[in-house]
Amino acid sequence: MANAYLPYVLPLFIIVMIALRMGRSMRGRPINPSYLWIRPAIFALILVPMLAFSLRPDPLELAALAFALVLGAGAGYLLSRHQQLSLEGGKIISKTSPVGVILFVLLYAARFVFRMETVSGQTPGKLTAHSAQILFYSDLAFAFLLALIAAQAWEIWRRSRPLMAQKAALAAKPAPEPTGQ
Repeated sequence: MANAYLPYVLPLFIIVMIALRMGRSMRGRPINPSYLWIRPAIFALILVPMLAFSLRPDPLELAALAFALVLGAGAGYLLSRHQQLSLEGGKIISKTSPVGVILFVLLYAARFVFRMETVSGQTPGKLTAHSAQILFYSDLAFAFLLALIAAQAWEIWRRSRPLMAQKAALAAKPAPEPTGQ
């Protein structure tokens, strides 16, 4: 009986971890621009192997993948333009948009369901005939999200550079000397 639930453990763990992270990031929180590469790297560690084993070297599929990456990068740039960055108390504060994380969780769950329906043979049905297409489309959506997240991180880093310079100028500014009476 316990083995029946085993395929669901890892996907549920990943979804819960991402949901917890999203809850913390919706509030204004301090960011360190030098660590912005970590989130895209984690998503790349999840997605690149998945895409590498899913895609076949068909030129049309590779072109579609490149198109999804370009669209994702453009969407990530536009989403990051809507994030608020401010300098408060010597820290850079960011209020993030949860759209990218919500899309990732929904697509991850959908891909898991499609894989269970089409590949594992648990419930054969109408989807079985189109399983390669469905998985390919979900792979394109994941490539889109990876580019979206990477472009968001890059744009936030780029927009935070003036705030980092302002923070450094405030730190280097000498304190006013007290006047003696």
